[in-house]
Amino acid sequence: MGLLAVECRLIVVPALGLLAVELRFFAVVVILYLMKTTNFGTRLMVDDCESLVTPLPGQTFIDVLIKQIHEVKYSLDVIQYQWNFYPGRPGSKIQELNRAVLSQAQSGKKVRVLLNKEGRGQHLMVINMKASQYLKESGAQVKFGKSFPITHAKLWVFDDDAVILGSHNLSSRSVTVNNESSALIKSRPVAREFKRYFELLWGLS
Repeated sequence: MGLLAVECRLIVVPALGLLAVELRFFAVVVILYLMKTTNFGTRLMVDDCESLVTPLPGQTFIDVLIKQIHEVKYSLDVIQYQWNFYPGRPGSKIQELNRAVLSQAQSGKKVRVLLNKEGRGQHLMVINMKASQYLKESGAQVKFGKSFPITHAKLWVFDDDAVILGSHNLSSRSVTVNNESSALIKSRPVAREFKRYFELLWGLS
């Protein structure tokens, strides 16, 4: 739990005829307290839902994700820790995915993207700032999460009908080299719950 002590002291400044209030805040805040203000909590809204689940380990992830993006009817909500654009490598799978997302945004679909935020000099922030620029130019809405706690989720919500979530970042190493694992879940209750999670983080950003 977090502890917050507040000391208020009235100070009269006769020469100026002003009454100043000095507030001192002494706070001892642990991570759990901070997470309570930004995290989703522990109460389940759905449990044991009927779903169609497709495991997406390793390189199986990217083609399924691209297919789902092309099938979006009205909305796409995304949370990504890292999103790379490779304009000099048009044949890469990540760039194929990027073109699919940009196309959906340009066609008028509602595309919202929440990216992780770090210090401006950080390598990851440079990558995500470039992604933000490309996405915004196509008509997508883009926000950055808070610096703390970091936005580490990798989540795609398609039309409130399906989600893809797991460990894959949008980088060439993630879809060709790294040991990663994600899953496609087709279920309206599950999608709506993750949409609720997205809306919470979106509103706090």
